[in-house]
Amino acid sequence: MNPDLIDFRKEIHQHPEISGKEEKTAARIQEELQKLYPDEIFTDLGGFGVLAHFRCKSGQPQKTILFRAELDAISVREETGLPYQSKNENVMHGCGHDGHMTILIGLAKMLSENRPENVDVYLLFQPAEETGEGAARVLEDSRFQNLEIDHGFALHNLPGFPEKTIICKEDTFAAGSVGIEVIIKGSFSHAAYPEKGVNPSGTVANLVQKMEQEMEWFRSDRKGNKLVCTFMKMGERAFGISPGSASIGFTIRSESDKILEKGVNRIKEMIDGLRESFEGEISLEEVEPFRATVNSRDGVEIVKWVSEKKGFKYQNLEQPFPWSEDFGEFRRQFPITIFGLGAGEYRPPLHSEKYDFNDGLIGVGTGMFRGIVDYYSSL
Repeated sequence: MNPDLIDFRKEIHQHPEISGKEEKTAARIQEELQKLYPDEIFTDLGGFGVLAHFRCKSGQPQKTILFRAELDAISVREETGLPYQSKNENVMHGCGHDGHMTILIGLAKMLSENRPENVDVYLLFQPAEETGEGAARVLEDSRFQNLEIDHGFALHNLPGFPEKTIICKEDTFAAGSVGIEVIIKGSFSHAAYPEKGVNPSGTVANLVQKMEQEMEWFRSDRKGNKLVCTFMKMGERAFGISPGSASIGFTIRSESDKILEKGVNRIKEMIDGLRESFEGEISLEEVEPFRATVNSRDGVEIVKWVSEKKGFKYQNLEQPFPWSEDFGEFRRQFPITIFGLGAGEYRPPLHSEKYDFNDGLIGVGTGMFRGIVDYYSSL
């Protein structure tokens, strides 16, 4: 355990920033990286992303690998009461990204002190993971597109699993998901004269009923498929106004990108049908899209091998996680593998106002990442 890394994690924890606003976090990461003399530091990737490049000793890399951590926090008011609790109101590192960043800084320290002979390493501090937008934006940057990366690795801490256990699986590790926001616009009127307006309430009720009935095939197609109505907004607490607009949101998720796309297309068809019977306007927007995070078979075998060599317990994940993780987007450019770090069975869950990252995982995470580098060096 490195006390400096724990202090760094607690410092980052106090100053969380939401997705797309991680400017100060990125600047602090860049400052820390500069002390470790990487060969290159790229900034402003996909927003405020930071990428550090550590070249191998030989100057002739046989492999090039990437490790990723996330910069962003979530919009939750922290209630841990810790001395290093968030100083930013209604924003906290409730997903452990402060710990993930610290692990990557720990790896940077290791690489600075002892570079591999024949493996180049990139460390990516990615913005906007929570909204599913950051990875795609990083991939759009020509500086990133020009990199020839053989494999990308990431980790995520997992409360509810035995502490310091490595959790992984082949194929889908975390589900893909899409938020669907439906905007229904009619026209307002006095409640005494509803016929002079266009009230969307009947269309809202019809949509909810149709979604339950006609999307049953999606829920039953496979165990991990889920469709949830997440919000509805129509009118105010008033009794003299017939509302003229409404919005309703759904989240749809599946371990299969193809099934997810099929489900989204069916929802679009339903919306088209509603337009025909509604006097106003109906629009649909896809929000926070996440691809399924699909692990490479070779990468999972490497994670298993390193965990055994390091003496960490390994647990195979039986079913994909139903939550989403935008690391899956990077498989458009190179194979990826993400694994979990058990944070302890009785710790507060991710995104809880009581959550705090388990600092005991910093050494495990850096050890796993360094072990993966050493694995490639030994080939």
